[in-house]
Amino acid sequence: MKRFLWLFLLLICLQSSGQYDYSSRCVEAHAHITSLRFDDAGILLEAERAENPENLIPVMLDNYIDFLTIIIGEDEAVFDSLENLRPEWARQLKDSDKDSPWYRTLNAQMNLQWAFARLRFGEYFTAAREIRKAYLLLEENQKLYPGFLPDKVGLGIVYALIGSIPDNYRWIANLFSMYGSVEQGRLELYEVLVRAEPEGYPYLRNEALFFLSFLELNLQPDKNKAQDLLAYYRGDDSRNLMLVFAKARILMLTAHNDEAISHLLEYPKGEGYYPFYHLDFLTGLAKLNRLDDDANLFFLRFTTNFKGNAYVKEAYQKLAWYWLLQGNVDNYYDYMTKVRLYGDDYTDGDKLAMAEAQSGEIPNLCLLKARLLFDGGYYHFADSVLDCSDCQMFSDRDKIGFPYRKGRIAHASGEYDLAIYWYDQAMELGREQAYYFAANAALQAGNIRESQGDFELAEIYFKKCLKMPTKEYRTSINQKARAGLNRLQDKRKALH
Repeated sequence: MKRFLWLFLLLICLQSSGQYDYSSRCVEAHAHITSLRFDDAGILLEAERAENPENLIPVMLDNYIDFLTIIIGEDEAVFDSLENLRPEWARQLKDSDKDSPWYRTLNAQMNLQWAFARLRFGEYFTAAREIRKAYLLLEENQKLYPGFLPDKVGLGIVYALIGSIPDNYRWIANLFSMYGSVEQGRLELYEVLVRAEPEGYPYLRNEALFFLSFLELNLQPDKNKAQDLLAYYRGDDSRNLMLVFAKARILMLTAHNDEAISHLLEYPKGEGYYPFYHLDFLTGLAKLNRLDDDANLFFLRFTTNFKGNAYVKEAYQKLAWYWLLQGNVDNYYDYMTKVRLYGDDYTDGDKLAMAEAQSGEIPNLCLLKARLLFDGGYYHFADSVLDCSDCQMFSDRDKIGFPYRKGRIAHASGEYDLAIYWYDQAMELGREQAYYFAANAALQAGNIRESQGDFELAEIYFKKCLKMPTKEYRTSINQKARAGLNRLQDKRKALH
């Protein structure tokens, strides 16, 4: 009874503590922010300030708008101008009630958001310090206020981030005394997803669902777990552009490409929404994977309107592929020239596009078509393409790419022994090459052995993956292999 009374009093305190009042206006503004309706959110926040000038929740929500503006728009001038506002907001938080659980939570959120913004613009050391500050604040807050739900979104992100750090960067986490695993991150975020609405934190539900979607897709070997998340999506989420993006990614990567295209073509557009051109890029990818004739239009919309640099090289590469599939080699070369001229190579996809442009080597049409169909989940068609007679003229790269692609198709089709056979061939042929095929084959083979309960073999494959000299998709592949080793460690502990 005492525990129940304490929780009841704490809940009253948390929801309305004078300086930290998550009023109905703030809840609605938060929903508008994650839907990218920044102007509507701003109107509500101004009204909240006028009525409750001591409330600091609008400070955090304004910072959230700035963070998303920077991350989505990737405008460095905007980053510089908004950074100038941060000291004043930090001062307001510093002078607030330090005995409230919101004090450390809001400070941690601000540090975490700016850390990710800095990572985008190459300020790695400052970002690492801010992530550590957020980690320490959230850990301390959980000791002082156990179970305080708003902490758990940030903790889930940080734990998963720490748990997926590749070996060659582990020293950073150790230096900063930061500990966590992908599984810890998952559990924190799932707890938020389940508890948020029943306990009066509806705005946390969308954030937890968004981050879980990417965690399950990128740091877990079993894509069924990502697919299971679809049950948590609701009809009204189609008005939330961040969740539209996350759901589309799940659909695309779990062999529901047709549904992803329908989903992406129906999202709301208009002046009320902050431009999210990455949805055009994603639509182009889904349509190219289906070999649609109008896939190029969506990539063109992205490259024409997006003023940032990430995914630009990859978008031009995909336009080049589109024209190659149409039999227009001249247009292929024109767009590969643009790959060299525009965007940066911040993402793995951009790095791979740049490598292709610099090589001057035209992709094998058979392998390219099979890859796209595979990415769309059209496994039978992808396999039939690889059986065609045009697949006999292979470059050195394609000689590794062929068994790798056969392995991926067998893996996705549930033929695990056959998949291991092809993966082993790809590893043998590509173990000393910089191409991503051998490393990712080792990663996928490790995932299969882990799912079969053969942790010893899985560990061998994950470690083999980390030792491969790949330059393509290196960050992503190593991160997943590191996460795999951490999962094995957690599973072994659970058995003893």
